[in-house]
Amino acid sequence: MSTITCASCAKAQFRAQSDGTFKCDGCETILTVAEISLDDLEVWTVGPEGHLGYTTDPAVALQDMAEAVEEFLTTDTPYGQSMALENYEAALSCLLDAQKAGIKIPRASFTREQVSDAINQGADVILDALSLGEPETDAINLVVNAALTCLTAPGSSFEDVLRENYGNETAEEVRSWWGWGQYL
Repeated sequence: MSTITCASCAKAQFRAQSDGTFKCDGCETILTVAEISLDDLEVWTVGPEGHLGYTTDPAVALQDMAEAVEEFLTTDTPYGQSMALENYEAALSCLLDAQKAGIKIPRASFTREQVSDAINQGADVILDALSLGEPETDAINLVVNAALTCLTAPGSSFEDVLRENYGNETAEEVRSWWGWGQYL
């Protein structure tokens, strides 16, 4: 974390106040959250001593890390790979600094539609590549439907999956398709 110093006295740091503002330790200038202006690559934070500071936005650091990995994988020269590793290390350092400053690292998030598209595309890739029969296709589709049901309702049972996706089909009826479950 880099501390933000006061522009008025050019030497002192700002400290968090109980009213949500920041006061310069030197000249007592007050700074509000709305007045904190950083570029889109940084986020502000408050250190353990209450000093106002800034650090690299974790989302930016993660993007830089991804770009460094891509650069490493697509570069065929030792110098290029070395530079990619240096870029990765610098981005990782920024990410760790942000985490140390208490900034939460963003997690990847996807809409239900994006997850559904990905799971169905994955099923289609397998089905197209293997030319499976109807029983296997039905089983893969059951798995796709179960995954999507569990996405919105973790811990769903087989019966919950059937109710959500197959209407009035009972577990016994589905198990009878193609002789599934005949050894239960």
